[in-house]
Amino acid sequence: MLLLDENLSPKLAARLDGEFPGTKHVLHVGLDNDDDSKIWEYAKCEGYTIVTKDRDYLDFSRKHGHPPKVILLSIGNCRLTVLETFLKQHQVEIIAFVDDQNSGLLQL
Repeated sequence: MLLLDENLSPKLAARLDGEFPGTKHVLHVGLDNDDDSKIWEYAKCEGYTIVTKDRDYLDFSRKHGHPPKVILLSIGNCRLTVLETFLKQHQVEIIAFVDDQNSGLLQL
């Protein structure tokens, strides 16, 4: 399951649900405007992989390890449809990463 950080559109969750069932946005779980540490703990406890453009999660990942896993997006500001397509194009890679018990960070 993917948890989209607040720097991504909440609309993206529904658009990705076919490829990544159970995808949620922090807004949908009551964590919008919360600090990164609360989102980190929620994702850890609930089994989510955080999807973000926020490099702060890179530091969390290096400091605390996983879980939760982090997918750090390097794609710049873009339209929602471009981001949706980008993530869907990386579906196989994302699913393999989520299933890999030894990996904690994926940079796309």
